[in-house]
Amino acid sequence: MEFAIWGYPWDIRDEGPETVEQRLREIGIDELNLATNYHSVQAFAPHNPERRTHFAHASSYFVPDERYGALEPVPYEGMDGDWVKAIAERWSDLTLNSWTIGCHNSRLGMATPEATIESPHGDDLVFGLCPSNPAVQEYLISLIGDISDRDTFDRIELETFDYFYGTGFGWHHQKIHARLGALGEFLFGLCFCDHCRATAADAGIDVDAVRTTATETLDAIIDGRVPYDLRPEQWLHSHPAVADYVDRREDTLTDLYADLATVSGETPLGYYVGMPEAGREWMAGVDLERLANHVDYYCLPAYKSSCEAVLEAYQTVQTLSPDIPLHVGILPGHPAIHDEATVVDIVDGLHTEGVPRVSFYNYGLLPEQSLEWIETAITNLH
Repeated sequence: MEFAIWGYPWDIRDEGPETVEQRLREIGIDELNLATNYHSVQAFAPHNPERRTHFAHASSYFVPDERYGALEPVPYEGMDGDWVKAIAERWSDLTLNSWTIGCHNSRLGMATPEATIESPHGDDLVFGLCPSNPAVQEYLISLIGDISDRDTFDRIELETFDYFYGTGFGWHHQKIHARLGALGEFLFGLCFCDHCRATAADAGIDVDAVRTTATETLDAIIDGRVPYDLRPEQWLHSHPAVADYVDRREDTLTDLYADLATVSGETPLGYYVGMPEAGREWMAGVDLERLANHVDYYCLPAYKSSCEAVLEAYQTVQTLSPDIPLHVGILPGHPAIHDEATVVDIVDGLHTEGVPRVSFYNYGLLPEQSLEWIETAITNLH
């Protein structure tokens, strides 16, 4: 079993790449998944020697090249030079991977709302770029080509290269006091931008009828006329036109991932599954069997509080896509886990299942106590 940890460039830079690499060796970590292009964030950094928090709009932590079109990454304003390049130049022999955010980009969404997900009610959901949009597709393909061509990373891991977790909510200070449930949140995030509508219309789908059904159902959930806890799968079974509309998104993403695999060259691609929850990847537009033809592995962030819950999520995804390696991520700290024994139990359980690789979230966010728990769990296997 291999072990990785996610990490932010500001934490690595502030602590020093050499210092971080030495600490990871002591813990037993083999790889660092470095955030290269990231969403807006406030991150609390309990052991960072220079700061206790980091604020940023959606930013890249590298300087993009000239290949981009209408959309391109915006480098972090506080960056002196290219942080990713500087870290890589001082990195030694531990594996360095790119952890890359795709469509979750409120900075680009605010600047170009026509490129974002459009709710059934016509709202521009500016936190999420729509992957049906050709400009967004060009952006995502250019982003992966740019990162791959740097010859810096052993892997590229893809987060939100999809229809944003299958929900219409993703702002960082959102207010929701209507009980929508999984179905309501999914319907609010079901995109009706020009490109999604055109793709569906070309397939013979009555887009206006689908949109009316989505808006009326969402309003009915708000009013209490449709149960908020109605399973999305059950509702779709009774609304085949909407189900067909949803299926077209899987075609779009499958084609997009074929292009991403081409530009990544020899660099392996991993896609984050389990969002909004394990087994409901379809809500983000993903057909796990088809996507497996274009990526090298899946990674399941299973930020659960018990070994049983982590293994249940793992087994759910593995059953849906058994022919591709499935890695697992765990959160060995607040709010998921608050004791060493649980971390040890989860790592041991995943090892018994034959999981090839476990990633821990996140080096800069975890207090020293959690890092010690990771070390104990890894040592316990030997």
